[in-house]
Amino acid sequence: MAISGFTDEEIRERSEKLKSLEMVSNELYLDLIPDDMKTEKLNKIYFEVFGMETMDIYLSRDIFSTKSILVSDFSSNGFFWAQDEEEGMSNKFRELFDLLNHKDENELKPLADFKIKWCIAEYCGEWFRAYIDKILDNDKIQVFFFDYGTTAIIDHSCTRLENNDKVWELPPLAVPFVIKGIQIIQKKIFFLFS
Repeated sequence: MAISGFTDEEIRERSEKLKSLEMVSNELYLDLIPDDMKTEKLNKIYFEVFGMETMDIYLSRDIFSTKSILVSDFSSNGFFWAQDEEEGMSNKFRELFDLLNHKDENELKPLADFKIKWCIAEYCGEWFRAYIDKILDNDKIQVFFFDYGTTAIIDHSCTRLENNDKVWELPPLAVPFVIKGIQIIQKKIFFLFS
C-alpha cells in the first residue's frame, strides 16, 4: 500500500532515513529535546487522536524537499515548531479552521469527561484542535495545540467535545524542528556555520 503517491520502496527508504535521523538527533540532542517534542510523547498523542505515529505523519508529507515554513512556536535550545506554509494555506486547512470557528454556540458543549483527551479549545477568541495534557487546579487545564505545537493553560470552560470526524481527518499541521549546529555555552546559543 502506498502513502500519498509513494511506492512501498520509497516509503521503506524514507522510513529508514527518518529512523537514522531520529537516532542521530536523540544522541546529539537527548538532554536538550524539550519534553513536548519527544517522540514517545508525540507518538502517544498522535496515535490516540489521529491513529498514526510521528513517523507516519512525516512519511505522508514530502519532508525531504525544500519547503517554506512558518514558525509557530519557539521552544528552547534551537528547537521550534513550524508549519509547511503551502499546506497551512491550503484549502483543506482553511476549511478545517472555518469548520471549527463557524459553529452555533448552542452546538458547542463543554467537555465533561476528561478521559477524552482530544477536544477543541478556545484561545484568543478562536477554536483550535487540542489535546488535554494536564488537569490543573481551579478548573484550569493545560492543552497542546496540534497545529501550532504550542501549549496553553486555559479554563475548563474553554474546551468542547468535537465529534465531527472531518475535524480529525487531517494530521497535525505543526512539525518539530531543530536548527542544526547549535552550541550552548553559558545559556547563550551560538550558531556554527560550516
